[in-house]
Amino acid sequence: MEEEITLRELIEIILRGKWIIAAITITAMLIAGIFSFFLISPTYEARSTLMVSPLVQSSAPSRQDSAYDTLLSYLSQYPQMSLETYRVQVTNPHILNQVINELKLDKEEYSLNTLRDMINVEAIKDTNLIRISVKDKDPEMAARIANTLAPKYVDFLSTTLQEQMGKSAAYIQKQMQEEQKNLDAATEELKNFLAQPQNVAELQKDIDAKLELITQFKTQLIELDVEEKALKASLERARASLAKEPRYLELDKSILDEPVMAGLAPKETDDVSKKAGLTVKSQEINENYTLLSAKVADLEVALAGVESQKTALVSNIQKTQAELEELQATLAQKQTEYNRLQQQYTIAQDTYNTFLQKYQEARITTSSKIGDANIMVISPATVPDVPVAPKKSLNVAIATVLGLMLGVFIVFFMDYWKNSDPKSINGLSQSH
Repeated sequence: MEEEITLRELIEIILRGKWIIAAITITAMLIAGIFSFFLISPTYEARSTLMVSPLVQSSAPSRQDSAYDTLLSYLSQYPQMSLETYRVQVTNPHILNQVINELKLDKEEYSLNTLRDMINVEAIKDTNLIRISVKDKDPEMAARIANTLAPKYVDFLSTTLQEQMGKSAAYIQKQMQEEQKNLDAATEELKNFLAQPQNVAELQKDIDAKLELITQFKTQLIELDVEEKALKASLERARASLAKEPRYLELDKSILDEPVMAGLAPKETDDVSKKAGLTVKSQEINENYTLLSAKVADLEVALAGVESQKTALVSNIQKTQAELEELQATLAQKQTEYNRLQQQYTIAQDTYNTFLQKYQEARITTSSKIGDANIMVISPATVPDVPVAPKKSLNVAIATVLGLMLGVFIVFFMDYWKNSDPKSINGLSQSH
């Protein structure tokens, strides 16, 4: 059958071994007290506090920015650093070496690893504060290390970022020189193009002149059309009038009205012929017909002149139109080439200006002291009066608990060992 151990039996076992438990507990307390009060050297902690303004990008690059703008925006600005980045950099080996050299510490006692273990850097939650804690057996040395570490860290951060920004400035300057060459080449190419005969401006002036000339020709053509219509109308009327007018007029005259007969006959004969009624028929040119014929001829000549002028104007318009189309085709080619060269020049100029601006920003940034501007020691370390270790009361309390637990364990082990003795087991078997 399996044996069951009740709570009463456990308590009885503890009570039987109470002196053992007490002795072990008191011994642990004495050992912890001796070590805490007499053997372990006290450790002091000095603290200094830094206030940090984390470096972040002033503005994110726009999507419309070119690749050059985006690249140069990052190159000409400080790298983005969070509070955690600042915290980790405090125990940089370079800074620790500077502290050792500044304080002339014993490098065997204060090695890099030893000094790093003595330092604890904490970023205080929900603040922009960093707390630097230095533990040492010498309270003055702990304060000196903490107060030396903070300014060395500020100088290191400034120097590091200045070196990085100096490299960025050198890169931007080198690229800016290349862009200057590209800008000079684009400028020279555009200048040579503009110096060529029949450049875009001249071609545009020629086209404007041709357009104005065509407009004048068309205006004259319209005026000649009006004049032609008027001449045709006048000619038709004159021809109609001429068709109605006889070329010759027939007249009945006295025989003595003839000049020849009048010279031969005496005056008495004239009176007799008049009385007798002797007449002759004669034809004379109609003066109206002659005038109308002359008018028709003049109108025909004028009409022919107008038609000739119209023909010449139409020919001039066609010729000028052909020249205009040729000029427009040449202008289109020249304009395309000019636009290409102008765009090439504009891009080269904008790129160079961008590099120049970013170089100036990087140069100014390089000469600035970021550590002094972004990190401030708001609480220097003071020499601590009270040690932080060993924690005597806590050590004694822990030793008491451990001694009590060890005593109970030993008592239970002894009881188990006693009850598991082979002789006792054989005696139990025989009795059963």
